[in-house]
Amino acid sequence: MIRLKQPRVTLQKLTAIINQVDESLSPILQGNLRTVLGRSISNPTLAGVDNTRDMYVGVFLSKTKSPGILYVVPVKDEAVIIKELGEKYKSVVQEKWIIYSEDRSLIDQAVLVSQDPILNFQSLMSAEAKDMFEKGDFSVYVNSENLVSIYEPQLMLAGQQFEQALNQLSKSVKASPGVNTEPILAMYSTLGKGALQAVQDSRSYTTALHIEQGGIGLESLFEVKSDSQTDQLFQKNPPQNFKLLGKFPAGQLTYFAGAGNTDALITWGMNFTAQMFDETKESDEARKNFESIVKAIRSLKFGSYYFSFELGKLSDGVLNAYTVSEVSPSAEMRKYTRQMMAMMKEMSFPGIKQEIKYTPDAEKIGEETVDLTVIKQEVDLASDPLQVQKRMLEILYGPEGITNRMAYPEGMVLQAMGGTASMKKFLDAINASDSSEEIAQNQPAFQAARKQGLREANILALIDVPATVARIYNVLSESRQQDGVFSDELLKKQGIPASYLTFSLGLSRQSMVTKTYLPVQTLQGGFKIFSIISGQKLSQQVEKQKNN
Repeated sequence: MIRLKQPRVTLQKLTAIINQVDESLSPILQGNLRTVLGRSISNPTLAGVDNTRDMYVGVFLSKTKSPGILYVVPVKDEAVIIKELGEKYKSVVQEKWIIYSEDRSLIDQAVLVSQDPILNFQSLMSAEAKDMFEKGDFSVYVNSENLVSIYEPQLMLAGQQFEQALNQLSKSVKASPGVNTEPILAMYSTLGKGALQAVQDSRSYTTALHIEQGGIGLESLFEVKSDSQTDQLFQKNPPQNFKLLGKFPAGQLTYFAGAGNTDALITWGMNFTAQMFDETKESDEARKNFESIVKAIRSLKFGSYYFSFELGKLSDGVLNAYTVSEVSPSAEMRKYTRQMMAMMKEMSFPGIKQEIKYTPDAEKIGEETVDLTVIKQEVDLASDPLQVQKRMLEILYGPEGITNRMAYPEGMVLQAMGGTASMKKFLDAINASDSSEEIAQNQPAFQAARKQGLREANILALIDVPATVARIYNVLSESRQQDGVFSDELLKKQGIPASYLTFSLGLSRQSMVTKTYLPVQTLQGGFKIFSIISGQKLSQQVEKQKNN
């Protein structure tokens, strides 16, 4: 079921958002939206429609015939709208509503529903789904339990085809000597089976778009059957408040936090790593030792995971990333990490030769000692004849290789990865006072974005889209021996402040909720970035023509 709330008001709210970005876009948007709306209800000009009241479209599935579509549209002029629809549609008018469809039986069912509210689709909805559906400016509700029932044979076939595809892939890659692809295929299998199981366990899916003066929000609710496999998975992964994310350095392009059954996830990841050892006698011994360490790591207590990144200069490697893993006791994790790093030289990747230099206690910052790892990778020419992967590694990490610094304060494992990533800056931020201006939680853009996400979540991501695009464009300019156009001074002069797109996901008993929010500042900044890039390209073309 699809609902558009008061089309005239919704269009006005969307127009107000676009006017804040660029007023010249509003007339184009209004015309296109009216056309799309008219065509979606088979009335291109919206003739006879009352656009001050809600509109509904229902899609009905069947095992024996094609999907049927039912329209319930508010009427302003009954004669005009019936004429516009023509003979293709059967229709009934009730209390200033027209109900129409190509399938007469759907109209008859709709008339019965109007006489008995218990037959209404909303009687199937949970209180949470109903509230979300009713509050949205544009809402969609899917009775996925019924959908699964109707398409059960197709879902079973999809599962079989997925297994066959993995088996075929496994046979084809086994022909490559010295390459262990089992962990990668196992990951694909787990993800694929989990997705199919989630569909089979589902009850409903509801999503709602909200338009307000400050931005555009999208909420979704995925509900599953009680005590199903998916429900049990949800319950084993409780959400967290991610307070530590606010202690990361201010001004990062992206902030990310994840929580759940972290013990199982980390153990799975390390088992995955253990399987990447190449298939030699020496590696078999190393693999066994690695697996014994993984077993010991299971005794540690894991919490949430945090990540942020910024982009630096091309000459030093552009990617600088900072991560925190909550682990207790962290001293034990340091011990196990050092043991694992000693074995990493036996690990292989398809078409890649790597050299790992690991230096324990390489640096001291305040009270913390820092371990240093430098990984240099050489890509086989046969696998990468154009040296694309080699160049990409140099762009991301610099000519010295992948540089990673690790510190182990109480209850945490900190990593600063990248040629110019500063562990000192990271430690200073983590240990800073709550009022420090150097940390994210006192950055206005971070505060605004955090309010738009779930208070407690399993995944939280804040992405400064305009600044990220600007930094990437600068990197591309550097790669062509040109100066990057987007300096901090230019961004400030153009009025492009930091602003974060927010995405959050939370799990609870029988449900998964997501929230996405796009602030108007991100739209404004993105449009200005696009305009500057377009203007520069146009100037370059004009200059080129003059020179010719």
